[in-house]
Amino acid sequence: MAKQKMNIHELYAVSGNILMEKGYAGFHFKLVSDQLNVSRSTIYEYFSNKDELIAALMVHLMDTIMAEYEGLNNIAVPLERLRRIFDSFMKYAHLHQILLFAPFVNGEASPSVKQNLAKLRQQHHVLTRLLTDVIDECKQSGSIRADIPSSLIASLLFQSIQIPKDKTMLDAKWNELIFQVMLEGYGSPQADTRPRE
Repeated sequence: MAKQKMNIHELYAVSGNILMEKGYAGFHFKLVSDQLNVSRSTIYEYFSNKDELIAALMVHLMDTIMAEYEGLNNIAVPLERLRRIFDSFMKYAHLHQILLFAPFVNGEASPSVKQNLAKLRQQHHVLTRLLTDVIDECKQSGSIRADIPSSLIASLLFQSIQIPKDKTMLDAKWNELIFQVMLEGYGSPQADTRPRE
């Protein structure tokens, strides 16, 4: 019997929403099939278990995120490149949150799950290296402090997607504010920031 047609992008979108809403433990093919109006057997023709689907979804999301960084080397000013990466993090915050479920995926569920998780780790390494390199360039150009470890700055940028957004503020303004606080801190410029004894 031939595979029934199913829009894989729609499958990924629905699966991502369910994963965000229900978590890994609450994610089931029945929920996906109900929302797509297809039978569970149709999904099983593409993925033999939920770990295969979730791992494939995560690689798809990371491919989407990584495509955002093509051409970054054409931006001469390192701080502008860092800002572009940060804006991308914020634009795809919901995707990054789905990727946080990776540790729950059973890497032994099938060879394709193992392969996709390995690809995901490799993509994450590439993204981390890209970010760290740009941070180091910003330090060398004097646009950010050189005394703060690059790994800490990278972690803060990654974690900024977890900050609940002020719904009264436009996304661009919110992103600008967070980036400004990360660059300049939140103390008054005249404040004495020396540690108290």
